[in-house]
Amino acid sequence: MCNLLYVCSVLIRYACDMKYLMLLVCFCFFCLEGRTQVITDHPDDTTVLKEYAERVKLTRIDGKYIPRDLNDAIAELNKIMEDDAKNRFKSMSEDEARKRTHFSFGKYINARWHILDGSRLTAWFRDNKIYNADDMIDCVIAAYHRSLNNQPIQFEQLAEYYYKKQQDKLKKLVEEKNMQHKGKPK
Repeated sequence: MCNLLYVCSVLIRYACDMKYLMLLVCFCFFCLEGRTQVITDHPDDTTVLKEYAERVKLTRIDGKYIPRDLNDAIAELNKIMEDDAKNRFKSMSEDEARKRTHFSFGKYINARWHILDGSRLTAWFRDNKIYNADDMIDCVIAAYHRSLNNQPIQFEQLAEYYYKKQQDKLKKLVEEKNMQHKGKPK
């Protein structure tokens, strides 16, 4: 299942044409719902899958430590963030922190821990039903904010929120695609 999701995420990144992206989304929806057999034109041992399989085992990538889970990520952020930055981040509301820092602090998290490329932290998130890289980053931001403010992280609720968000997005895309097909003459 994780390999299928990884292949889909890689294909989405490289899809140049929206019609191919929509086909891929439809394919993923039916595969994830268990309604069809997965048939691909490339073997499971492709270079991309091999690289991903190796990356998720690494404790360090490019000399940087990769956290094993969310708690480890929070501990690492506590070590590397300066006190002034922590205080500014902590003083924001959670919603404000998520929105205002996603494209700054979030980019840092992605670059440092190779969220988009795949790392053991990425694999941990996928094992916990969070498949979208932006959602993984948002989860780290929300959890770290809660941690700094001595609030319970409530990871199970966060994971369910992101999983439902992705399911809703996927259903909406499939419905839009179905509506497009209904409107075309045969």
